[in-house]
Amino acid sequence: MLGSMKNTLVATDYPNLYRSKESEIFYARIDTGRKTVKKSLKTRVLTEALSRLAGFLAEQGRDELPVESVSWYLAVDMYVQRQEMRPHLKPAAVESIKFFSSRAKKLVARDIAAEAITEQMCRAWWKKDALSVSARTANGTLAVVKNVFSMLQEAGSIKSNPAAKLERMTLMSSNLNVPEKEDFRRIVEEVKKAPILRKWQKKGLYSEAADMIAFLAYSGLRIEEVRRLVWGDIGKESISVPDIKHATSRRTLYINASLAEVIESLRRERRGNSPDDPVFAIESPRKALTNACIRLGLPHVRIHDLRHFFATSCIEAGIDIPTVAKWLGHRDGGALAMKIYGHLRDEHSKEAARKLTF
Repeated sequence: MLGSMKNTLVATDYPNLYRSKESEIFYARIDTGRKTVKKSLKTRVLTEALSRLAGFLAEQGRDELPVESVSWYLAVDMYVQRQEMRPHLKPAAVESIKFFSSRAKKLVARDIAAEAITEQMCRAWWKKDALSVSARTANGTLAVVKNVFSMLQEAGSIKSNPAAKLERMTLMSSNLNVPEKEDFRRIVEEVKKAPILRKWQKKGLYSEAADMIAFLAYSGLRIEEVRRLVWGDIGKESISVPDIKHATSRRTLYINASLAEVIESLRRERRGNSPDDPVFAIESPRKALTNACIRLGLPHVRIHDLRHFFATSCIEAGIDIPTVAKWLGHRDGGALAMKIYGHLRDEHSKEAARKLTF
């Protein structure tokens, strides 16, 4: 027992982790040989304390983990804490790590032990996740998953990395899966015909799937951005979009005529439109979109393909790529959008040249 008159620290079952007898706050403590380093972890919650202890150990140049056996959620939190302690890591990079880490947690249920995760479980998750988002987001999430397992392997918590053989998604710039405009209209109408799910009926909600699909396609927003929208974000002429990768940042998206119609439809259907009310009550229209494509005999359309639909429609309408990139929330001045959609701009330029006469 380590004591002082005001703060008595009691050792826990975990190395380097102590708890104040008086306040029950957890503390980190290590002996460097020359001195003892102590730091308050500012929490009474054990899982939070272990996560912050991992960051403290990394800050002190120690590679070990505070526990041998951890849940997957705790392992991811430890990884984030260790990354935050890296010197010279820019705030934007930290926000990206946090974003991809939050997605990585969906690999398994909260309480599943990391050592219990198999390669088969990883493959099942990757097969589903890789088809639900853009290649860039999927690959970023996969990188975090692999890095967390590598961290555990280096610490001796697991023998091998079950995600090591998973391959990154390839971004095919010239083969975008974008539905034709007429096919897209058919999809939206087909979704409207679908019966309302029982769980929505029980909650007193109507099926918003068709409106959400149209909203995504006419705004170009990411599904995570749409989930976070509240009515206070939507003005008469623009939407203040919360940035999912930079918590304190927002961007402005101007409302086009098609998007305005969808917003008006939502206002009519929804009961509450107070500023703090979410615009959508459902998490995702993914199943409705997939089923509509199946019934119509159309190629599978992912949620992220609706973002491509927006971008390609803008470029075909003559809007320059830097502007489209800004609307999409890219921060690279259009470099990524040029890589993905540049061939469309070239095709549009050729078509315009053919029509040009003097």
